[in-house]
Amino acid sequence: MILWSDMVKFKTSAVIPAYNEAASIRNVIVECKRFCDEIIVVDDGSTDNTAEAAESSGAVVVRHEKNLGVTRTIESGFKAAEGDIIVTMDADGQHSPSDIPKLIDPISKGKADVVFGVRALTPHRSERIINKLTNLRVKCSDVGTGFRAIKAELAKKMRLHGTCLCGTFVLEAHKRGARITEIPVEVKPRMYGRRKVRTKHIKQFFYVLNDLF
Repeated sequence: MILWSDMVKFKTSAVIPAYNEAASIRNVIVECKRFCDEIIVVDDGSTDNTAEAAESSGAVVVRHEKNLGVTRTIESGFKAAEGDIIVTMDADGQHSPSDIPKLIDPISKGKADVVFGVRALTPHRSERIINKLTNLRVKCSDVGTGFRAIKAELAKKMRLHGTCLCGTFVLEAHKRGARITEIPVEVKPRMYGRRKVRTKHIKQFFYVLNDLF
């Protein structure tokens, strides 16, 4: 069993992109506090009280005046993070913060620079297509996961691009010489409502092609 107390020499920042997730963000932050030193919620132009709920729960809130999408949102979070290791995760409660120690363990032991939290199932056909395409260059079981850990020094060098991070994130990390590994993680149903983050995979397909060739 990996104990959080064994990793205290590394400051860990959680970056949580959020768009109209006021109903779930409090619970996510409360759970993350057990495993992270800093929690940054990037409010991507929400029209509800996501930002207020996050702030009152103890998170650092970065606000976008309008919705810019997940790529720019993660980029804003990377810039704001002060930790040695950055963990990205969804605001809808699907990711279990109790998996964070498993994700950061290979980095804290100097064995990896990026760790992907692999889902048991890839729900969307478009993600599976991008996954197969990306694997022409980098072997990765789940290139569309939003649950990942990365060394902060690498994260701040990344030039994130695309309509989402499916495929492009792992390809850029590979291009920069990162050691990449994977850890199975639990994915739960959304706490409230339907999934709100829309990834434009048709356009993303061409971003991945460009990165490959």
